[in-house]
Amino acid sequence: MNEALENILLDVSKSPDIDGGDLEQASELILMSALKGLDISRVSIWLLQPDKQSMTAARLIDEKQQDTELPVLRKSELPSYFRVLMTERTIIANDARNHPATVELSNGYLEETGVYGMLDVPLRHKGQMIGVMCCESRKPLRRWTSDEVAFVGVLADIYGRAVSASERERFEELLIRQNEQLESMVAERTESLTKALDNFKQAQERLIETEKMAALGKLVAGVAHEVNTPLGVSVTAVTHCEHRLKKLDQGFSNGSISRKHLQTFISDTYEAYQLLTSNLERAATLIQNFKKTAVDQSSFELVNCQLNDYLHALILSLKPVVKKKHVSITIDCDDDIVLSTYQGALAQIVTNLVSNTNDHAFVEPDERHQIQIKTEQKDKGVHFHFRDNGKGMDSDTVKNIFEPFFTTSRQTGGSGLGLSIVYNLVTRKLNGEISVQSTPGKGTEFSFFLPDLPK
Repeated sequence: MNEALENILLDVSKSPDIDGGDLEQASELILMSALKGLDISRVSIWLLQPDKQSMTAARLIDEKQQDTELPVLRKSELPSYFRVLMTERTIIANDARNHPATVELSNGYLEETGVYGMLDVPLRHKGQMIGVMCCESRKPLRRWTSDEVAFVGVLADIYGRAVSASERERFEELLIRQNEQLESMVAERTESLTKALDNFKQAQERLIETEKMAALGKLVAGVAHEVNTPLGVSVTAVTHCEHRLKKLDQGFSNGSISRKHLQTFISDTYEAYQLLTSNLERAATLIQNFKKTAVDQSSFELVNCQLNDYLHALILSLKPVVKKKHVSITIDCDDDIVLSTYQGALAQIVTNLVSNTNDHAFVEPDERHQIQIKTEQKDKGVHFHFRDNGKGMDSDTVKNIFEPFFTTSRQTGGSGLGLSIVYNLVTRKLNGEISVQSTPGKGTEFSFFLPDLPK
């Protein structure tokens, strides 16, 4: 190839327009370079349509005349021309009006444009022919040299490079738009999910509060029933004392009081007041323990908790809850175990476990029903074992036991929040761990570790 053509190709190949992504600008540069290198006045790029039945002009430069309407080259009208093109070989027609591949263009196209010679080179992209670059000479005796054929072939290859750059640019723009749309969709979805999550958290907090108040309501009902017994005995004792006092007053008025009557009155009154005192003390103890438990469950304050005393006071207030099914609760805890924790959270954990066990583990009243709470001092915390000898659970129930709203007694009003609250209090509020083991017919054991929380 002569030096002039090589220099033109070098300039085209180095131009940023080729790889810039603007195919129209790259096409303009390639066609102008063909005009200059071949010393012709007309050059064009034709693109094959997807059905491969026609070609349309994508870009045309004619320095002699301006085409008002670019024609469409159809395979049905130019079968020989298309047949040669489909072989993807270069058409070198020095006399295009008589060449076998281009003779079909002589009537009309070649005459109208004044073209005598044609040099058509296939355009390829990704291994497929996508069209043709058509170099046309208006000189009747023009002969295409091998250097010129090679020159146009290289320009065709550069056009394929420009198509790849344009496609890459288009894909990048599409990707940018899709990313922007995706970011917008993600932002909208995130906002929607955030709102839904906030609503869910609020609903969950309300449900948890409702569950806590329901558990407290059970406790209130049980304590009220339990307090009613000593108060009833106290009222009876007071009534008895009033009756004996009236009889003493009558005897004093009519002078019929004997020493024996006075001693009997004193003895009966003393017994009545002893009964009154013991029952009032019992009622006061129940109310005091209930008050302490209720206050603990409604307020969370980090304290050093004497576990043995606290658990006994807590269980005493919970006994009315399990009294109907005759459930006995025992505590195995050393006197010297102290845990730095939130007593309110601990009270709610034990209350929910006792209530859940009473509702689900024990079906009918039975003197053999037992709950055992055992504590072990561990390094930097305390390990709790909460065991019952109830009906137990199957593996599917154990697997879902801590899930919110999971319950096996939906038909009887179970909310499925009791053990979910226990799990959240142990793992989140108290930074502990909890697990459960159960065998149908052999009872259940909840094991949880609570660390000493720093003040």
